[in-house]
Amino acid sequence: MRVRKESAINQKDRQVATLANSLAHPVRVALVRYLMNKNCGKGVDNITCNKDLVELFPYSQSTISQHVKILKEAGVFLTEEREKYTFYEVNPKLFSLIKTLLS
Repeated sequence: MRVRKESAINQKDRQVATLANSLAHPVRVALVRYLMNKNCGKGVDNITCNKDLVELFPYSQSTISQHVKILKEAGVFLTEEREKYTFYEVNPKLFSLIKTLLS
């Protein structure tokens, strides 16, 4: 019978891996950088509509939506529904960490 070793991987390791994975594509990095630069992550002005994000790239709406979905699931983007649009902003809790990584 084998003795099971405790994992050296903790919750913080998992969070860093999730964040790294969410930034593992140049389009996702560009999306985050765009929102971060829009107003340095402060106030209502940094919230961007989904159609604005689609207009940034020569990709289809569904492709951009898939990238945004990954960022949302990782907690990088926060969303707000207003009428028929979804608005996005960079999660302020992750803002400084992401800013350090992308600068």
